[in-house]
Amino acid sequence: MAREPNFYEVLGVRREASTEEIRAAFRRLARELHPDRFQGPEKKQAEERFQRITQAFNVLSNPETRARYDRTLETATPIGPVDPKELAKALLAKAVSLAKQGDIGQAHDYFQQAEAHDPSSARIQHQFGLFLAQTGKLDQALRKLEKACTLDPLNGNYFLDCARLFLRAGMVLRASRFAEQAAQLLPDEPSVQTLLGEIRMMRGQKA
Repeated sequence: MAREPNFYEVLGVRREASTEEIRAAFRRLARELHPDRFQGPEKKQAEERFQRITQAFNVLSNPETRARYDRTLETATPIGPVDPKELAKALLAKAVSLAKQGDIGQAHDYFQQAEAHDPSSARIQHQFGLFLAQTGKLDQALRKLEKACTLDPLNGNYFLDCARLFLRAGMVLRASRFAEQAAQLLPDEPSVQTLLGEIRMMRGQKA
């Protein structure tokens, strides 16, 4: 049975590689192997590979976790399995923190990593979408928010945020559809009614 490659081998770097070399290797591999570039069965394989390179990067880019990992290599003690969903939560928290600090590039990387580890998380899609909207990437943001609504169709706040963003993008009819769904899920939320009023005005209707 073939030995599973260690994290240095996963990223294709030397054991003595600097943090910048590790970061550069990760970004190159992330571009080449991002699941969005694949379709069908290949997409599932790409997601697994992307999770592996992301896990390797997260361990090796942090001096403390890298030192611990190096010790396990020296003693040949295997590292226990990491729950992708738990790792995704940690990555999401880091992404949100970096975004609040204004570190847009790093935040985007962490949002991508969180998504790769748990692509079925509506919360990650929602937070990633809001972040993309703040950085002016409306098309990408709308896709993320729509996916969040699909993954969690009972969360009225997701539909409300999606409606707001469609309205901001000038897509009034789609904004109306999502706002009406939000109204069904959040019947006592004043901001939903306010948004519906704005949409009616833009459509030339009487509230």
